[in-house]
Amino acid sequence: MDLVTPPSGLIFWQLSGLVYFGFWTYALFDCVKNEFRGLNQKLIWLMLILFAPIIGTFLYLSMSKKTKEKRMFNPDFDKNKN
Repeated sequence: MDLVTPPSGLIFWQLSGLVYFGFWTYALFDCVKNEFRGLNQKLIWLMLILFAPIIGTFLYLSMSKKTKEKRMFNPDFDKNKN
């Protein structure tokens, strides 16, 4: 009968792994699409996210707002594009 039912902790680890994978994917794509103030900051963040995934992901999500370039909203830009 033990072969039919999985251990109760298995579902918890699978769900937590799925949630972590979501955070990791978001951090990776956010790092790729954004501009940073320093020249090599994007490369450093990407290396941290890829090679130290648990620490790098949550460090990026908590600290990256300070290092990103602020985008200026310019509604007249699209009008002049024609």
